[in-house]
Amino acid sequence: METLIYKSSIAVHVLCGIFSLAAGLVAMIANKGGKVHKRAGFIFYWSMFIIFLTTTLFFILSPTNLKYQFFLGIGIVSFYPNWSGKRMLAMKKGLKSTFVDKIGAWLIGFSGVSMLTYSVYLTANPAKGFDTLNILFFVFGIVSLLNAYGDLKFYLGYIKAEKMHWFFAHAGKMMGAYTAAITAFCVNIIPRFMPENTPSFVFIIIWTAPGIILGIISAHIIKKFKIKFKIEAKPSFSR
Repeated sequence: METLIYKSSIAVHVLCGIFSLAAGLVAMIANKGGKVHKRAGFIFYWSMFIIFLTTTLFFILSPTNLKYQFFLGIGIVSFYPNWSGKRMLAMKKGLKSTFVDKIGAWLIGFSGVSMLTYSVYLTANPAKGFDTLNILFFVFGIVSLLNAYGDLKFYLGYIKAEKMHWFFAHAGKMMGAYTAAITAFCVNIIPRFMPENTPSFVFIIIWTAPGIILGIISAHIIKKFKIKFKIEAKPSFSR
């Protein structure tokens, strides 16, 4: 029974992965706010949601498997911006976070601390066959903490949201979720086609390059829209 559940979940996971990569690309290319953008975004959101559920299921079925522990971390990193990015659409009239929004931000922060701690543990106690996961846990731990900090500074009132904050936050978060989806694809698929003697640093470059490249593209796009909307990127601080 457990094998059947696992194989069925793998099929659903892979299918949703394909949907998310295709729909995410369409949403980025399509006119923002148009029908194509909204429909592609809808498919992307729910595909990512199901991916998160199946990833969590894999971890539940094999909680001691380091690979699934890492995939759970990536699942959380990709799901949070996907979820909070959608939440930003509900804040067009003002950044008014709910209790759930704050809990979500604290949880992604806790996940980040957990991954950093695990990174230190794996560095001190390397697992055979997983000699690069300590670095990846560190990288995605930092990403998770940045996600938490980026939202909590607004939710807790330390920084006042600028004009059109919901738009830029939505765009940035969805790009972040898409980046995590591509990274997960690279981590899970590419090693299967690489020679056994491939140096570890090559894999690290392959796994981190999508985040760097899409991060630069995302920053460029957001800057372009800030200029279009005549918005200066100067946050105002408040107590």
